Amino acid sequence: MTAYYKNIVDYYAATENAYKDIWDLNNSLAIHYGYWDEKVKNFPQSLLRMNELMIEAASIQAGDKVLDAGCGVGGSSIFLTKNVGCNVTGISLSEKQIEQAKANAFKNNLDDKLKFLQMDYCHTSLPDESFDVVWGCESICYAENKEQFIKEAYRLLRPGGRLVVADGFVSRFENNDDPVIRKWLDGWQVNYLETPERFQQFMQAVGFMDMQHGDISKYTAHSSRRLYKFYFLANLYLIWKRISLSYRTTEMQKKNIAACKYQYKGMKKDLWQYGLIVGRKP
Repeated sequence: MTAYYKNIVDYYAATENAYKDIWDLNNSLAIHYGYWDEKVKNFPQSLLRMNELMIEAASIQAGDKVLDAGCGVGGSSIFLTKNVGCNVTGISLSEKQIEQAKANAFKNNLDDKLKFLQMDYCHTSLPDESFDVVWGCESICYAENKEQFIKEAYRLLRPGGRLVVADGFVSRFENNDDPVIRKWLDGWQVNYLETPERFQQFMQAVGFMDMQHGDISKYTAHSSRRLYKFYFLANLYLIWKRISLSYRTTEMQKKNIAACKYQYKGMKKDLWQYGLIVGRKP
């Protein structure tokens, strides 16, 4: 495992409690932005709605074999299996997340229908043309090389298979060096973001067709604001803990909290967008 990937694994271990406190992790099993449209009445629903949106965009059906690339604690994998009837394999860099995903599948009586493996989604040991869908819900931003991920996704997909990615994309590639974006990405241990245009160029170069891109930022803005509010609440909470319990916050936890502010500022300044991209292997 590279040093970059080890930082990502350490980050999710260090920030797990924060996701439990503000992101309904124990119930929704989601570590991603919510999608807020007319069907959504509350925050937990918005998290599940993002799954539905990706399912609709990629025309996912019962019986489809899906690779959940960067599966976290198994939320989307479980949703796809329970609500659509897919056969899902989830992969993550984190051994801890894989064990949590297996435990969550067991709690949902789906442990015999789901497979979770510790693996790098840019370099898997899975066979060629073994999936109908490669699914990346807010995980592909962590790829050490996004172009390599796309090449691997193409290899793994059967003819007619679809790649669907919901994630952050910078408006211009140079925005990765903007102080606001840099403080956000460093806080969440992300090396860089692609632009939607570059990402689709990589897809086209490897052979994907029928590519579609949508900027869904206005539907994820509620989550962005929620994170921004958390920044202020978390700082007050940490001050109280330091005074009352002599609690020491790690540098990684401090940067994670600060990132919640900068992702909001970056979106407000149109430095980045939340995008949904789909493509088909001919």
